Amino acid sequence: MRGLILLIVALILSVILMPIGFVFQIVVTLFRAIDTYLFHIAKSIDQHGNVVCAELFNLTLIKRKGYKFGDMDKTISYVLGVNAEKKTLTYLGRKVGNLLNTIEKDHLIKAVNYERKD
Repeated sequence: MRGLILLIVALILSVILMPIGFVFQIVVTLFRAIDTYLFHIAKSIDQHGNVVCAELFNLTLIKRKGYKFGDMDKTISYVLGVNAEKKTLTYLGRKVGNLLNTIEKDHLIKAVNYERKD
């Protein structure tokens, strides 16, 4: 009798929960895909800004011997992170780095580690 009761409960719960679980899985999968897509767009905009604003950033955010902005394959955060490691950020560069690290904990370190793993 126990098997029959468990079968009935399992069938009832599966009819109720499986459609919900299926829709939930689709939503989660789409969200992750969209999030990845948006991350790639943000990264490309960041790389674009690294090139477009290279002279301005080299003058205002880093010291003379710092790692330079302008590489189209690097993000602004990466360059700031490398310069933070080298201690070649200007006062303004440190403030921008601190702002980014406030928005996302250890943002500059993450940016450097992300680029170096590629």
